Amino acid sequence: MDLPDVEVVKKIVVQVGNRARERRAGCESGGIDLEYKEDQSYVTPLDRETEQYLKAEMAALTPGFAFLGEEYGITGDSDRPLWACDPIDGTTNMVFGIPVWGVSLGLIYNQVPVLGVIYLPLLGELFWATKNGGAWCNQQRLQVTDQDNIHIEDTICFTSNALKTLSVERIGGRLRCLGSIAAELGYTARGSICATVGLHEGICDMAAGFCIATEAGCAIHYLHSERSNDPGEPVDIGALVAARRTERHFVVGPPQLINYLQRNVFLR
Repeated sequence: MDLPDVEVVKKIVVQVGNRARERRAGCESGGIDLEYKEDQSYVTPLDRETEQYLKAEMAALTPGFAFLGEEYGITGDSDRPLWACDPIDGTTNMVFGIPVWGVSLGLIYNQVPVLGVIYLPLLGELFWATKNGGAWCNQQRLQVTDQDNIHIEDTICFTSNALKTLSVERIGGRLRCLGSIAAELGYTARGSICATVGLHEGICDMAAGFCIATEAGCAIHYLHSERSNDPGEPVDIGALVAARRTERHFVVGPPQLINYLQRNVFLR
């Protein structure tokens, strides 16, 4: 399969992200309408409008591709090239005025993320990658540095669900949760965060980040724990597309650092 022109995809994602930023700014005086999904997380009209807009743009660019969105589910056959999109990753941040949120769009082909774009409109940060083409943030080429231990000033990200279910006392670094797995994966690829540990995160949120992180030199593994027989094998992207969300803890980071976390993080 020939990949779509990543420059065109980047332009669309930036356009969609800036549109969301402007529409969110227009809600400041009267607030933003909030609804609750089945899992009690927020969804807003802006999430839905942004997904529909992006879906139409990608249908025009790549007719015949499937599209899986956070809000409306899948259109098309998942065996075809599949766009996986979270229109607003970090909705809670957006609602409460925290600037770490953005648009995440990844392309999966033959169970491999082959293209990814993440745009954080309030921060002006555009992450992107193509399979075997490298990973970038704006004009900066991304390449992680591996390490086999953690310094006290090293930053490790644990998502909310991971923090609530893992014991992390052995980790000597600074622990963070940014509220957007897409941003967290982008920052991991950039080396701003050494690694990200998550649980119950969606493929719509992570398809782009997985491509960006792996192209920067990261691996993606399930997390072994002292109270589990999980071997820490690589995450199965095809199974994740079918399940929609991870059911086990996983870690994204450089290989040696993943081994360190395997030895020092365990279930409560």
